[in-house]
Order: sequence, then C-alpha cells, then structure tokens
Amino acid sequence: MNTLDGHVVIVTGAGSGIGKETALLTAREGASVVVAEVDAKKGTAAANEILASGGQSVFIETDVADEDAVAAMVTETLNTFGCIDALVNNAGIDLEGPTTSFSTENWKQVIDINLGGAFLCSRACLPALRRQGGAIVNIASVHANFGFAGAAAYDASKGGMVSLTRSLAMENAPDQVRVNAICPGYIDTPLWDHFLAQESDPEKIDRITRDSHPLRRRGIPLDIAQAVRFLISNESTWITGTTLVVDGGMGAQFFQRSFD
Repeated sequence: MNTLDGHVVIVTGAGSGIGKETALLTAREGASVVVAEVDAKKGTAAANEILASGGQSVFIETDVADEDAVAAMVTETLNTFGCIDALVNNAGIDLEGPTTSFSTENWKQVIDINLGGAFLCSRACLPALRRQGGAIVNIASVHANFGFAGAAAYDASKGGMVSLTRSLAMENAPDQVRVNAICPGYIDTPLWDHFLAQESDPEKIDRITRDSHPLRRRGIPLDIAQAVRFLISNESTWITGTTLVVDGGMGAQFFQRSFD
C-alpha cells in the first residue's frame, strides 16, 4: 500500500522545481494531484507526466496572488475529486536588490505571491480540510532564519510563512488539520539557476555550493518532496506547528561560524 493512497493533494507552483517533484512523488505514492500553476505550458506538462505514468492528476491554471483564481482552484478540485486532504504552498518568486533602491512594486509582488499566496490558498482550502482532517505544508526557506543582504523582500516573505504556519496550526488543530513548514537550503531549481546566472566566476559558484552545505552538495527537489510526503502522510499525525529544516547542515554551519 502506498503512503498516500486515496489522498487528494494540491501543489501550487507545481510546474517546475520542488513543486513538480512533489507532485510527481505524491502521485507515485497514490495521491490524486492537482497541479496548480500559473504557467499553463509547464502545468499541463507536469499533469500529463503524472497521467502518462498511470497516476491521477489535473492541471488548474492558478495565480496564487489572485483571490478569485484561488477560489476557482478549490471549486474545480472539489468538483473533480470530491475532497482535499493536503495543500502544499510552494509557489514563489525571488526578486532581490538593496532596500534603498528596491521598488514598492517589486516588494508587493514578492510578498503577495510568496506570503499572500500561502494565506489565500490556505484560507480557501481550510473548510474542505476541516471536514475530515488533513495537512498544509508551507515551503519557506533558510532565508526565514537568517538575514541575507539584498534579499529583504524574499526573507520577509519566507519568515512570514513560518509565522503563518504556527498561527494556522493553532487555529485548526481542533479540527485535526496539521500545518507545518519546510525550510530548504539551496536547491537545484530554476530559481537557483537564475541566481547562478548572475555569477560569472565558476569557481565561486562551486565554492558557494560546496561550502554552504556540510554535506557538500546542493539539494535536489526530491530532498524536499520526500519531506513533504512525510508531513502530509499518516506517518506524521502528531506533528503540527513546526518547521522542518532540510538544508544539508547549512543552518548548523552558520551557527558554528558565528563563534569562529
């Protein structure tokens, strides 16, 4: 028996990176997966990949910062599969720059998608989740725990997701809805590729990858997807309001270096 047999799982930002790997893995574990993605081409491809492998999936074009689009996503999910057992708030963007020159428009975009999207999707899914219990997992970042120069908006959005996680966990525990967050380290995704594209020194790129993680490798989307699978499965029914750091030892190393 697969760990997620009979589950209906919504994964936002499921067209690439962590979201896509999470959608694929949860489908392999028996879940019916909603690929909620703003990019129709990527979202359709991800859902088709699940269907081609014998899984159950539907693509729903979703802008997580749009309240009406989120409401439509939930309605279509319920019309298609009848219930919602888990929501994975993964959709996000990263715009960086010095605070003094960072535009209000860019700040609003990062906060609205990363933090606002997690709020809107959670709020819309909670009535369905409360009917039979379930789980929400928010994909935050190690940026929630450390300050990075030039990343004020991204850091604030991810820190907010961790705080939102705790509040939602407390509000919904009586209805057996568990809410947890994951803080990934540097993961090999299109978002990371965008960051690397700004670096022209291959040696520096290698050093960042190697030295930032005591396990001496950059993470891969499957590392995070496996943590998500655990947190939405029946193997974690007494875990809520917590943040699981999956970072190859990055955080422990930062703490150690503060005393070097």
